This record gives sequence, structure tokens and C-alpha cells, in this order.
Amino acid sequence: MTIVVPRGAEAAAVRRARPSSRVIEVPAGARAATGLPTFEDDDTVVVLGLCGALHGGSVGDVVVYRRVVDDGASYQLDAGVRDALASSLGANVVAACTANHVVTTLAERSALASRYNATVVDMEGTHLAAALATRGVRLAMVRIVSDDDSCDLPALERAIGADGSIDVVRIATAFVRSPRAAYAFIRNVRHALRRLTEIAPVVIRGSPFDFAQADDGGSSTGSE
Repeated sequence: MTIVVPRGAEAAAVRRARPSSRVIEVPAGARAATGLPTFEDDDTVVVLGLCGALHGGSVGDVVVYRRVVDDGASYQLDAGVRDALASSLGANVVAACTANHVVTTLAERSALASRYNATVVDMEGTHLAAALATRGVRLAMVRIVSDDDSCDLPALERAIGADGSIDVVRIATAFVRSPRAAYAFIRNVRHALRRLTEIAPVVIRGSPFDFAQADDGGSSTGSE
């Protein structure tokens, strides 16, 4: 099994679990698919990280993706690995969408949920799915909800670029302008990162041989 996780706080949270599997750290956002290594034929690749809930979820929830979509394509993920992970984690199986910025307002969450019939949003999902679709791997994505539809976030949409670049000045400005929202955001991200550390060993303990023998119905990763 190979774990793929965005570089930074998410990767640090996974590594705190002392994983025995190979861990590949990738850039956040649209650059996540750059520089991926080679994979063994029929390797099981699990993407771990954080996501935002568009509706119906709470901070700390564990979700396993059924599909991930953006304006360009929709990708179905491996059904066998998905179901095995959802069972072992007690996680909800959801549809996800990928955005090119941090989604901060309740209005945009609602719009994305309606547009893509999605439950959660991230910034890497479709980029990784597209890059791995032709690699012959069994792909799954497991995320922890770090922000939900209970309130707006600080105005971070211009502070974190589509390529994962961070504008520290804009982050500081957003936090100063919305201190209560900033405090809640930081608290929730820390909680989600702790949950990521907790679930990483459960993901890794799942035998890739068990996954390989799971029902292959609709299991291939590919664009709809």
C-alpha cells in the first residue's frame, strides 16, 4: 500500500502515526499530481488529508470518496477498496468535488453542493485521480472534515493559491479581520489533524491483499 498526502500539516499528522507503508508527500492544490513516483502494478494507493463539508457533515467526520468531480471530469474510485475502508473506519461514503481555492462562505458551499451533487470539497482530488487513472493502481481517498457549513471561514480564498502557495500576509489579514472565525478555524483544523493521525493506522492495517480480493464491480479508476 502507498499513502499519498499533501505536504505540510497533513503529512506531519500521518507520519505521527509511524506508518509502515510508503508515504508520498505531494504539493497541495493543483500541483499535487506533479512528480508522483512509479507504482507497482495493482498497488493500492490511498490519498489521505482534510476536506471541507458542503452540507450535512461535521468537523472530525471521516469520509471515503465514491467519486470526485470538477468542471473537467468525474472519476469513480475503486469500489472494493472504498467499501473495505468505509467498513473498517466506520466512515460515510460520499461524492466529492475539487475546487481551485479554499471555500470560505456558506453561499459557495451550497452552490458547489448543488452544482456537483457533492457532499465535500478538496483542492487535490481530481488532479490526483487524473494522474493515477492510467497507472494501473487501485485508488481510494479518505479525508477528515476540517470545516463545515455551520459558519463562514476567514477570507482565505485569496491567501492559499490553486497551486497550494501560501500568502502569509493575506492569512494574517484575514485572521485579524475575523478573529472569532479564525480561532474556530484553527481549533477545527487541529481537531481534524488529530483525527487524521488516529485513523492512519486503521487505513494502513487494511491488507492490500484483502482489497485486491474485494469485489471488483465498478472498481477501476477512470473518468466518466
